[in-house]
Amino acid sequence: MNRDTEISLLERCANLLEKKTTELAQDEGLSSVDRYRSQDRFDSEMTTIFKNSPLMVAHSSELPDAGSYHAFKWLEDFPLLLTRDKDGKIHAFANVCKHRGSRLTADGKGYARNLVCPYHAWSYGLDGHLKGAPHKKTGFPSLDTENIKLKELPAEEAFGFIWVQREDDGPLNIRESLAGLADDFKWFGAEDHVLFAQSEKIWNLNWKIMVEGGLESYHFKIAHRDTIAPLFNDNLSIFDEFGPHFRSILTKTTLKDLDEIPQNEWRIRDKANILYSLYPFSTILVQPDHFAVLNAVPIGPNRTKISLQTFVPKDSLESEKARAHWQANFDFTHKTLLEDFELGEQIQQGMKADANEFFRFGRFESALTRFHEITEEKLSRGSPATER
Repeated sequence: MNRDTEISLLERCANLLEKKTTELAQDEGLSSVDRYRSQDRFDSEMTTIFKNSPLMVAHSSELPDAGSYHAFKWLEDFPLLLTRDKDGKIHAFANVCKHRGSRLTADGKGYARNLVCPYHAWSYGLDGHLKGAPHKKTGFPSLDTENIKLKELPAEEAFGFIWVQREDDGPLNIRESLAGLADDFKWFGAEDHVLFAQSEKIWNLNWKIMVEGGLESYHFKIAHRDTIAPLFNDNLSIFDEFGPHFRSILTKTTLKDLDEIPQNEWRIRDKANILYSLYPFSTILVQPDHFAVLNAVPIGPNRTKISLQTFVPKDSLESEKARAHWQANFDFTHKTLLEDFELGEQIQQGMKADANEFFRFGRFESALTRFHEITEEKLSRGSPATER
């Protein structure tokens, strides 16, 4: 985000506040309830969208040095293994030995010179190439060691994050995939932060319910009355589209003081939270002095694994006072999001009553309408979700 954009967004929001209105679409929107509970629909989303989109899977600080790795279950319990090789390059592999399919390393983070299978001690470099197999000459005389390599997925490290795609052999182009948002990543300094705290839980809700919660501020004053409601204007937010992605500006009550500040001192992070909804299901919430990442891994039509991570500036953890500040921020964000997720589970449970054929989106909830239109377009094409 350049300086002109920052000023323009603030002026746009201030103008709406002065007029006591918000940006409105021409029409309301409808979303079929079957979109949230159909197994066939979910299977199509997995095949057409999730597996064919470059997805944010980790922050660069989670693999800080050469020799570091990070293993975890991903889409459809895919055993994903991220490594940073001796040259500092990121790789994404299936955490599966080429001998008999054993898992190479337990889920978690760590350091290793080589990846050694716990079953028969076949060993691999962090670039995925087989380095050795016990009794190779006797037992595997036909084994061409130089051409044996772990199954590798397309991956790219860009703008402080690691991106991976389940399918497609071609290289990723994250700058192009971000459709104009790359400069925003540089603006909020994603590369200059480190992971401070995180939480993860499986929730009984469809992944789209989680995404929808970040695309409108209509619910703030009610759903979050005990947390963030006093800090934000009622139902005053704006959004812009970047390909399939969204940038939302969630205005705070301090926006009313903007005209008392010289324009050269305007700072959007003081007057709003900036929320990036990265299609299909990752969210970055930029706050005044740090940012949070919300990532969802769809498990089924009514189950989603959701993780929350707080990232803070490098070299900001030296004192106990600083750590307490970041912990308080993480706890507050976590508490607020729990309110959303608990409501989301209620919505998912309520679908069993067949009380609604459609959900309704107001004219000020047009980002939700657009999100579903984009999803429908991708499903109808049946082609990769992100053009590269």
